[in-house]
Amino acid sequence: MDVDFQVEVGPRGEDGYPVVFRAAGGEEAPGVMRLPPLRDLEALAARVPDAVVASSARVRRAAVGDEAPVRELGRILFDALLAGTGSALLMAARNRAAQQGGQVRLVLRVQPPELARLPWEFMYDTGEDGYLGLDLPLVRHPQVARPVAALRVVPPLRILGMVARPDDQEPLAAHAEQQRLREALADLVAEGRVELGWVAGQTWRDLRDAVRRDARTHAPGGPQSGQGGWHVLHFIGHGGFDARAQEGTLALAGEQGGTHFLGAGELAMLLAGHPSLRLAVLNACESGRADALNPFSSVAGALMRKGMPAVLAMQYEVSDEAALECARTFYEALARQLPIDVAVMEARQAMSISRPQTLEWGTPVLYMRSLDGNGHLFDLADDAGPGPAPDLRPAPDLGLGLGFGLRKNPPVKERADLDELYAEGLGALYTDRWDQAVEAFRTVIAHDRDYRDSQAKLTRARQGQRLAALYAAATEAVAARDWEQAVENLQTIVTADPGHRDAQELLEQARREQVTAQLRDEIATLYRAGHWEAVLVVAERMRQRTQDADAEAELVAMVGGAREALETAARDQVLAGHYREALDHLDAGRWQRAVESLAHVRAIDPDYRDTTQLTARARQEIGRTSAGISEAVLLLSFRAPGSVHAVALGPDGTRLAVGCSKRTTLVIDERGTELVRLRHGMFDVAWSVAFSSDGFRFATAGIGTVQIWDADTGAELFNVAPRVPVYEVALHPDGVRLATACNDNTARVWDIATGAELLKVTHTHPAWGVAFSPDGLRLATASGDNTARVWDAGTGAELLKIAHTKTVYGVAYSSDGLRLATACSDNVARVWDANTGAELLKVTHDDTVRRVAFSPDGLCLATASEDNTARVWDAGTGAELLKIAHTKAVNGVAFSSDGRRLATAGKDKTVQLWSLTGGDDD
Repeated sequence: MDVDFQVEVGPRGEDGYPVVFRAAGGEEAPGVMRLPPLRDLEALAARVPDAVVASSARVRRAAVGDEAPVRELGRILFDALLAGTGSALLMAARNRAAQQGGQVRLVLRVQPPELARLPWEFMYDTGEDGYLGLDLPLVRHPQVARPVAALRVVPPLRILGMVARPDDQEPLAAHAEQQRLREALADLVAEGRVELGWVAGQTWRDLRDAVRRDARTHAPGGPQSGQGGWHVLHFIGHGGFDARAQEGTLALAGEQGGTHFLGAGELAMLLAGHPSLRLAVLNACESGRADALNPFSSVAGALMRKGMPAVLAMQYEVSDEAALECARTFYEALARQLPIDVAVMEARQAMSISRPQTLEWGTPVLYMRSLDGNGHLFDLADDAGPGPAPDLRPAPDLGLGLGFGLRKNPPVKERADLDELYAEGLGALYTDRWDQAVEAFRTVIAHDRDYRDSQAKLTRARQGQRLAALYAAATEAVAARDWEQAVENLQTIVTADPGHRDAQELLEQARREQVTAQLRDEIATLYRAGHWEAVLVVAERMRQRTQDADAEAELVAMVGGAREALETAARDQVLAGHYREALDHLDAGRWQRAVESLAHVRAIDPDYRDTTQLTARARQEIGRTSAGISEAVLLLSFRAPGSVHAVALGPDGTRLAVGCSKRTTLVIDERGTELVRLRHGMFDVAWSVAFSSDGFRFATAGIGTVQIWDADTGAELFNVAPRVPVYEVALHPDGVRLATACNDNTARVWDIATGAELLKVTHTHPAWGVAFSPDGLRLATASGDNTARVWDAGTGAELLKIAHTKTVYGVAYSSDGLRLATACSDNVARVWDANTGAELLKVTHDDTVRRVAFSPDGLCLATASEDNTARVWDAGTGAELLKIAHTKAVNGVAFSSDGRRLATAGKDKTVQLWSLTGGDDD
């Protein structure tokens, strides 16, 4: 007994698509299906039709490359739908079915239209290493009402065939397909299990009249008897999807010639009202394709909605051979009273086995309204009598329009008919229309095996057909640059017929290209393995064989990469040599020579290994005496009118700019004489002050305004209003730009002449500090988002992000631009490599560090802290050289341009100026 395993996928929710798994016995479990972005799935699905078509080639090798996107999409769909809970329930259902002597039927109810369009038949189980559609019956079960019971049918099962080949469409081998279908069903017809008839015409009226007349002419047996009309409609022709009307179509003949596109809804309406018609088999491309928003817009979907119990449609193009294998096995299974889903599974298996490596078995899609009757559409009685001998003749030429109504299997052709068919085949044979020739001679032989030399002509036509197929496959391989396949096909052609078209010339070309391709592959192999010299040697051989090598972008890139790798290796050898020399000098204490060797390294690669740290160490040793502070003398302790938040020293070290609370900014000299007093802004605090490099101007920043003043007169030269608190201001080395760190999470660069905003960079919390690099090309910022960052000062591109554990309040560059110092609320000041962000040094206070400053020679680092001290450290070793006490938090520190003076600013309303004497000073 078969076991149903039902999977229902609902509309997308926040976490994905909800899934409900239902097994026999009422067992039910929820799940969630999470898929990659739909656009990625659709892009992958868009490659499936080409892969399926490619796999249908008559002469081909294993299409591993073609199958890859199909298998990948199948794996994604299987893992998303059936992994976890679904996999366990499916395994349990399989075990239950095995115990009951049946198998599992997988029933898919996929509600979202965007998912219903995906080829679920190709679901691939990596654990079992196989496609699910070949392993168990798979049914698509749309959400439609009115389930139907199995139809009681006294054999034969009556199949109505229709072929449409409008004269303006791509030609179809209609006679051959009709004939092959007759041959495929001949045994079933002879046993009386199947009756096959054909619609005489190609128009929608012909189909309508065939269905109506047959319903009238057969004995009325009631809707459950199955004797009132046809049971199956088998359509052969062209199908498609009308993007404008957003529905599937069948290409029928127009009454005045040309094509009449019969929409899905129109076809459903035409076939409605015939209860015995339970199944439509649509051998037409894309008859299963639907609109992204309406699953019933396909031909199959529209028939389902109008009441058709089951539809077997094609979601991709299908070859004649595969379609006939599908039909033969499918109808045989139906006649054996197998459930329709099992019949489709057997048809898929037969397509796969009969045509190894093909993917066309995934083209048939089964839609069913209901599973009443355990999947049986028809309840076939056992009292079938022997049927008439099968009529193996083709239907009449459908292009002649022989009227409406139904044409059953026609009487045996007369001799004149065979003469006409023979002549038709002969004409096709000598004009290289091989398919038509094969069709004609096969039809003649089917009626008279000894008719003239039809057997010999059929052999010749088949050889021509085979060579034509080989030639087409070879030219496709040439176009695809698959030289191995091209050589294989062309060699077969030349062996059979050396003079066939230009096969010999193409074979020579393909062999040349095959050798070139082999060289190309060898270059790629050598490139991946890093054998750079060999890459260049093989590339030169290839260039001598073909000048096209110079135009191939990938090859040029590999050759260029190999040359670059060789140059890099040579450069690395030079770097390593200088680096070893530097290490030897350092070990021997030859500090100046070590600096010189390291300079050679940094000239080639500034970021090579730990050269920055080693250079700092060597310079520290060179300047150890000067980096030491033998004496610090207090020159000035100035009491300001309010808390001092910032201090700056003029270039000569004799003037100090002091930013205070109470809107006051002062300029004083080294004796504490007040030179300038000015009112800053409209509010309470001047948070930052900064002198220009020439000392003639200074800038102030506070709550809502940034101003530049004349340092001698106090006249205002520039004013910009960011309208938010500005915590620090920095002047660009060129003197025409300034940068601000703002409370609105931004740092900005302004044009001093015009006041225009030139640049804005953004943090996620307030920006507390800002500094230009000495060359003015970079801008460093400090922020409450626990980072210091380095930006391109021209474009605003973020170049470096240095993470801290707490708020970063201050940032400063060394004079050579190679190091960056930061002040953090975790009580630590740190020194970093300004290019890589590597930490070089850290020094610790007892409370938050507010500001940092390098001495001009880069040997010392000054810090200001809320632990009421300012300190000076050896910037190479971190040794504490000087500690300056205030009675409250220290908000600012600044060196003079010669490094011999240090100013500190405190919340205790004092400014201190110190003279620093080095250990080697007299």
